[in-house]
Amino acid sequence: MQNNDRRFEEIFKYLLKVEGGYSNDKNDSGGKTKYGITEREARSHGYKGDMRNLSLDFAKKIYEEDYYKKNQLDKVENDKIALSICDFSVNSGSYGVRKAQETLNKINGTNLKVDGVLGEKTLEALNEINPETFLKEYHNSQRKYYNSIAYGKNKVFLKGWQNRVSTKENTIRNMNTVKNNSQSFTR
Repeated sequence: MQNNDRRFEEIFKYLLKVEGGYSNDKNDSGGKTKYGITEREARSHGYKGDMRNLSLDFAKKIYEEDYYKKNQLDKVENDKIALSICDFSVNSGSYGVRKAQETLNKINGTNLKVDGVLGEKTLEALNEINPETFLKEYHNSQRKYYNSIAYGKNKVFLKGWQNRVSTKENTIRNMNTVKNNSQSFTR
């Protein structure tokens, strides 16, 4: 595991790549977003301005507090797993952790409570699992989740959501292994 500050910086760079800038798509139930942060979410953090003017630092703070630290991803030993769960959580809320718990139960035959809370038992299981085995199944689960919600107005987003998983897999594939066998990002 690399330094958590550096790890989060790299995850944040990745999130910016897949989330993009300002958007106000009529089909997106999130409404106005910038850097993937919805107006509702920004307002809940005290932001009062026009969403087009949301600063990168403000978005970064939300990602770090609401997705990275709240989900205890700073305690996940493997950087690839931390990035993957953070990404899915950003795009689906508590389903990111719920699907991780379901994946762990499926692979390990365990009986973790599937509650969307990354607690002590889930953390322990994540830190013991073979990362490649977990990520392959987890990414398949993410694809299935997107397929399950791609109806009505959401149908238009399916290709982009599936591309998001492929982009994540490519990012993870290009991460380097360091001496202590934990993963780190390439520059």
